[in-house]
Amino acid sequence: MDESDNMTTPIEMRLSEVNGMPSPQMDLSYVVAIPNNGAVFSQNNEVRIPLNVPTDCFVDLKRAYLKYKISAVSNPIFLDPLIGGASVIENWRVVGGTGQLLEEVIHYNNFYAVMKANDNDYHRASVGHLGDGCSVRPAQALNYVDNNGADAAMVSKNLVKIAAGESRNITHKPQSAFFNADRYMPLGFSTGSTYLSITLSQDATATISSTAGNGTYTASEWELHLPILRPSNEFAQMFRSAMSSGVPVQIHSVGAQNTQQTITSTGTGDQTLTFSTRKRSVKSLITSLRLNSTITTPTASSISSFVNCNISQYNYSVGGMRVPAQPLAVSTAVNGLNAGEIMSQQQLSLGHFNSNLRGICCMDNVGLTDYTLAQALTTNVAGTYTQNAVVNVSIPLDLKSTSTYFGTDGQNEATGKESSKCQFAIDLESYNASFAGMNLSGQGLPVVLHAQVGANGANSLGAVLCDMYIIHDVVFVLDGTTGTFTANS
Repeated sequence: MDESDNMTTPIEMRLSEVNGMPSPQMDLSYVVAIPNNGAVFSQNNEVRIPLNVPTDCFVDLKRAYLKYKISAVSNPIFLDPLIGGASVIENWRVVGGTGQLLEEVIHYNNFYAVMKANDNDYHRASVGHLGDGCSVRPAQALNYVDNNGADAAMVSKNLVKIAAGESRNITHKPQSAFFNADRYMPLGFSTGSTYLSITLSQDATATISSTAGNGTYTASEWELHLPILRPSNEFAQMFRSAMSSGVPVQIHSVGAQNTQQTITSTGTGDQTLTFSTRKRSVKSLITSLRLNSTITTPTASSISSFVNCNISQYNYSVGGMRVPAQPLAVSTAVNGLNAGEIMSQQQLSLGHFNSNLRGICCMDNVGLTDYTLAQALTTNVAGTYTQNAVVNVSIPLDLKSTSTYFGTDGQNEATGKESSKCQFAIDLESYNASFAGMNLSGQGLPVVLHAQVGANGANSLGAVLCDMYIIHDVVFVLDGTTGTFTANS
């Protein structure tokens, strides 16, 4: 990107706009891309799917979706309550046609859970249930350490069950910079074949097993559905002529870089966790915490079972400055509960600046029983009505009675062993526009999370893995002369 691009007036200050010209005529069709390295995949395997885009065509990746089938091989398996079958995707990479790495998201399943924890309960319970296979009670707090019960208990929690020898189809919308770019991708004008590389999670991470026995899974019938846009021959020739003149095609998006640290099992008080990044426009920082042993415990909830370690305040050092200068206060205690500040930063960090429609997926109906209505039934016998015995009619209630944002046991996290829905985030964007984040490309200083960790948090049970997702601007550049794609961030 040229430095002059940073001088572009942000949209909030453009007080006069001229309407653009209409888009060229394009014909829409669909292409289904399938793996070129196998058909049935299991834990730790790579699924490689080439994006087969016809010559001189664009692809609308925002409307693309991934479809695959998860099968239980031995013993029943249960899917993650918040993200369902998306939990099998451990790492996500997009590689250009000439081998350039365009995008990489480590712990993609956890990142997707972070995003969906900031979705509305009913949206996850409906669209998420039918697509990803998440629970109709996505906000529930599962046990993040031990087991969640036998088969019957797991079913009663409304987790999606796949019995041994059975399967479930998953339809997944990628949470990806490359698949959510601002413009159509001109892959039909590029050199080589861009492909998607997915590394599958371990059995114990991807699924939840009951006490009946540890389950294993396979993932098959992978399909990547791509909406293809074919322009007229005249437009295609004009586009290629512009490319051959050396003018690069630049497409903006927002990506996430993963970097990790650990809170030790004895860590309380002021904890300093050092991360690193050299991104040029960092929009926000989001850190999720999970008990390390959870990830390899088959009967525990591994992906979306966040913990809070009873952190009472936190802030970040970014480029040598404390942001904010005054630490953000947090309290998980019932008396003096303080969740609003951390929740606000969580929302701001995801760009939900002015939306009143964005929710946190943290309200569950724990402790509610069905309402019982006593009703006397009557029968009509030869024109006369006879009253029968009074019977009880059970009416299910769909009310949200409990917040699981800090887990249902609040400050007793190590005792209750129930997962949270909170992340520790900070917004760094000066205004809502491209390249308005903090420039850390030339800084010799790391990103540091300063957290005041309390007693009786999850880390008292073992080491806690801290996944920091650095949300940043990225520009995908198609070189007009060579036809190669690169990512500039």
